Order: sequence, then C-alpha cells, then structure tokens
Amino acid sequence: MRQTKADDAEVKRLAKSDERLTEPTLANVDALVCDSLVVGVFSDVRPLAGLLGVIDWRLCGRLSRLFEQGIVTGSDGERILMPTLGRVPAPRLFLYGWGPSGAANQKAAERVSAMIGIVDAASAKTVAFGFPEPCRGLLQVAAAQVQQGLGGRLVALFGADLVSPTL
Repeated sequence: MRQTKADDAEVKRLAKSDERLTEPTLANVDALVCDSLVVGVFSDVRPLAGLLGVIDWRLCGRLSRLFEQGIVTGSDGERILMPTLGRVPAPRLFLYGWGPSGAANQKAAERVSAMIGIVDAASAKTVAFGFPEPCRGLLQVAAAQVQQGLGGRLVALFGADLVSPTL
C-alpha cells in the first residue's frame, strides 16, 4: 500500500495537532518517562525498523536474536512481555504480533484494542505506544483510537510515517 500526498498531509496534520506523536529516534526513546512500552510487530518485516529498531539497538540486538531463534515471530495475536533491563527508560516492553504487513489496516482497530488491553491488564500508569513498521497509514486509521483508549496515560505515540518519505 503506497502513501499518497493526502496521506502525508494527514500525518503532518496529526503531528502538529498532538505533541504525543513522536518520531522513533534514540533521543526520543531515551527521553521517555513511562512504565510501559507497547509495540506492534509484523511477522514478515525484518530487519526491525522504527521504534523496534531503536529499542533493539538499546537492547544490544536482543530482539533480533529472539526473532532469529523463532522465540518471537510477530504472528497475529502473539503477546510478549520482556524486561528492558534498564537499557530503555520503560522497565516493561510489550510486543504484540500483527501478522503479515500486507493486512495491517484490515484489523487495525481490533489489534489496537488488544494492545491497549495488554497495558490495561498490566495496570500500566504511563504508556508509550508504537505502531508496527512500516506503519503505512496506520496513524491515520488508528491514532485517535490509541489516544482515546489510553487517554492521559499515553506519553508518546510512535510511527515512522511522521518522517518517512512516501514509499
């Protein structure tokens, strides 16, 4: 799915309207103040990119190794909780599998609800949320749902669509 100029304009509008929309950079991840990170992951996109790529860098490739070993797959509905061992400001990292990237928008609302449910069940007080990369328009489809579902607990909403050129 290709982004159009209208999609790009909508992402820029979203970014200007809400300071919680955040570019996935080392500096922005290092500046997080939250108790939980919840990040979506596709089963067919490697190497890890966007927020997961930054987190993997901070974890010295630990996520990449888990994927290579088949311990984590990104299959639809997969749920993983792992500690960040102080290498990322949030002590808990929740990964949620979105399955193949080609069907990302088809079940976006259901997947976002599941991700919010994960942090609700964990009694997370402050949350950074990351869409799977490449998110190809997921910000337009589901950003409002994330913001409504997490409310004041949302400290950052990550998506590389904020800065990536049109594919």
